[in-house]
Amino acid sequence: MSASRRAIPPWLSESLVLAAAVALDLLMWNGDDALLHGADAPSWLVPAGSVATLAALLLRRRFAGTVLVVQLLWASGCGVTFEAYTPMTGIIVALHALAVQRTPVSSLLGWVACSLPFAMYSEYYDDSRLRFTMLLVLMLAVGTAWLLGYRTRCARQRAAERERETTDAVRSERLRIARELHDIVAHAVSVMVLQVAGARAVLVTDPHRAEAALDTVQDVGVQSMNELRRLLGLLRSAGGTDPAAESQPGLDGIDALLANARATGLTVTRQEWGTPGLLDPSVGLAAYRLVQEALTNTLKHAGPQASVRVGLAWTDDDLTVTVQNEAPVRRAAGTAALSTGHGLLGLRERVQTAGGSLHTGPTSTGFIVQAVLPAAARPSAVPETIVTSS
Repeated sequence: MSASRRAIPPWLSESLVLAAAVALDLLMWNGDDALLHGADAPSWLVPAGSVATLAALLLRRRFAGTVLVVQLLWASGCGVTFEAYTPMTGIIVALHALAVQRTPVSSLLGWVACSLPFAMYSEYYDDSRLRFTMLLVLMLAVGTAWLLGYRTRCARQRAAERERETTDAVRSERLRIARELHDIVAHAVSVMVLQVAGARAVLVTDPHRAEAALDTVQDVGVQSMNELRRLLGLLRSAGGTDPAAESQPGLDGIDALLANARATGLTVTRQEWGTPGLLDPSVGLAAYRLVQEALTNTLKHAGPQASVRVGLAWTDDDLTVTVQNEAPVRRAAGTAALSTGHGLLGLRERVQTAGGSLHTGPTSTGFIVQAVLPAAARPSAVPETIVTSS
């Protein structure tokens, strides 16, 4: 990067502002030391007072209100002491800083306060029209400083808001990816570990069951690889497409989930009430992941000997998805170690993002996971159905 494009050091920019303010104020002073009472002031008083007062501008970024008061006091003091000198530069710079840092109401009050020393300055002109013109010019100069400061404040607020939105978007995207990876990997690993353990247990005594278990492992592995490939494709795509808008699993994939669960030894029944209808892709994905997570947790915590009931209840406005298991008397040893501890948390976030609510908790004989999800409008001509499969 060339030297011309390098940022000016803060100390240098502040020094330049201070030097310019002192120079402009002294240029407005004609060197006349005459006081209103007829005497002459020391020749060093105005330059020294200007430098000392304008030095307070170095603190304007932290104490804008106090610095403006100092400038107003100095200008007002000069207005009632000298015949033809009222410094203005410090007021303009301080008001600009006030408009940047404070609310519009506070900075507008500062703008109004600036009229006092300027009104004193205009009194030096006998012509009323000239007096009004000078006062108007001075107030417009201060108003321009306020407007520039206010625009700077608005620009900074917009930049901060964009940064917050970007941070929130990145955080949301990371959570979404974490949920997707958890749902894909945790389910597949749990099923495969349990199936391999079962195959090893019956490898000698029942080779056919062992072979069937390994077939399930293969099917689950292929399915998980396809989902991971799809997810990675979305992450690599330039458009950053929402996965809910792509070929995500939905309600039509639940039967395959149940088939894989039955292959592990779970006893799974499925019931559906009401008139099925179309769902938003994000809602369908949330329903699919809920069933997947509940089945995975049943395998990990209750073991393959448990029985599971999956229910889909349709109403005009909602779809209620319920997965309830009946745990055996003795849980499968070692399956709880497969838990990541984030499944239900991620599921709750997913359901809430889809506009629904989630209830989870133990029952007298097992555990229940239930979500109420928003349903899209469905054709009224379709008769109400009750479907039961096992």
